[in-house]
Amino acid sequence: MSQGDLIPSLAMMTLIAGVVIGAIMLFMFLRKRSNRHPMDTPAGRAAEDMRRREAEEERAAEHRPDIS
Repeated sequence: MSQGDLIPSLAMMTLIAGVVIGAIMLFMFLRKRSNRHPMDTPAGRAAEDMRRREAEEERAAEHRPDIS
């Protein structure tokens, strides 16, 4: 294998290795609960439900139609 053939294959393998390592690091980062979006937790869903209920009660009290 000549040097002219070695450089493109080395560059391609480096690119593939970088993408694989990046994907693994992203997966490990997102696995941690503290790195997730706060609304994706049970407490976040409960807060969203409470906000939705309060908005519906406010619309009902002011006699506005539902937004659906």
